[in-house]
Amino acid sequence: MTAPTAPTATGPTASTRLRDFPTLATLVGADALTGFMAETLGQRPYRRRLPDGMAGELFGWAQLNDVLAQHRLGPPRLKLEKSGGDAGKSVFRERRTNRNHVIHDVDLSRLYERLREGATLILDAVNEFGGPLQQLCEGLASEFSASSQANLYACWGQSQGFDVHWDDHDVFVVHLDGTKRWMLYGVTRPAPLRRDVGEDPVRPGEPLEEIVLEAGDMLYLPRGYWHAAVGMGGPTLHLTVGLTRKNGHDLLAWLADQALAADIVRHDLPLEGDDETLGRHVAALLSAALDTTDPIDLGRGFRRHAEARRNHRPQPSFPLIGEASQPYDSSTLIRLSSGAAHLKPADDPGAFILSHRGVEYTLAAPLRASVTAMARGEAIAFGDLLSLSDPAPTDEAAAFVTEMLSRSVFVVASP
Repeated sequence: MTAPTAPTATGPTASTRLRDFPTLATLVGADALTGFMAETLGQRPYRRRLPDGMAGELFGWAQLNDVLAQHRLGPPRLKLEKSGGDAGKSVFRERRTNRNHVIHDVDLSRLYERLREGATLILDAVNEFGGPLQQLCEGLASEFSASSQANLYACWGQSQGFDVHWDDHDVFVVHLDGTKRWMLYGVTRPAPLRRDVGEDPVRPGEPLEEIVLEAGDMLYLPRGYWHAAVGMGGPTLHLTVGLTRKNGHDLLAWLADQALAADIVRHDLPLEGDDETLGRHVAALLSAALDTTDPIDLGRGFRRHAEARRNHRPQPSFPLIGEASQPYDSSTLIRLSSGAAHLKPADDPGAFILSHRGVEYTLAAPLRASVTAMARGEAIAFGDLLSLSDPAPTDEAAAFVTEMLSRSVFVVASP
């Protein structure tokens, strides 16, 4: 076994992206996955009826009650909206602790009153409370080297939270309870960004279509697609699972940072000179900045950067803490922590490279079968790790697992 190494530059070798898109497939349907990726993602809306029980497993009224009862939540994470305006200012009571920290407490009486008046309760990042919803967001984020967050919307009667608007990320709407009418207006500027140039996207006049979502329905809306939702009477509850992918501007900003290695990029611009002098300097600067490696290597490098920079929820393996002489039972389960994983060959034929969360680890070739299984989401028993990796001393295998555990690459659990 070879000890894991720090990130290393690699040549244009083949790379295998594992796990494919199983999380996306649960939302759009395995049979529709190929068509969705080619013809729908980032282009047009998509609607589907989820398998029975799937929506209810993600979140529900009981979980909302527990979250509000067990966690101290305040603005901006917990807020009220009505017709596009803030309706929650009087719902939160501020108090200071004896250490002068400001705490927001929810006044339930006022909260109920605002909701009866037509406000929509919005709770951001409900995926952070754990369970299948967190796994869904983590899976989407890993599959797209992106970020994903789920927000919850609850309303009563025929209320409307936000006015007609577009989001700067893709959205998967999962309807949990009740019914809501959605007005879809289309796109007026392709792939708009909050930080943009030129004129702002113009709000459309009339919707292209109106649809009604019920419990168990899923609606996908690409970035920039104007929409609004209105309750149809009674309590309604839905999730919006956002997917914020990297764009060309992100890559160019990263490339600008990489170009700092060139002296001319760090030098001052001769703005005080004549136009010809300035132009020659700019031409030389652009030539140096854009004289990069092969585009495939460049894309791979940016993807590793995106994976390494993405925030991950901690996945501790208590009571194990990566002690030097940690004993492992043969039935102890080992799995890869969440995050994008890729396998590719190493220059040494007796090794291979695991890229996990943007960091590359050079591992001995006999481990490939075990690591491949874990990269596909499987849990491997410690005893099976040995059998899949050719006979190896138990202490050497334990040292390897402990090292990967310390680096948050592996997660260890009891059988």
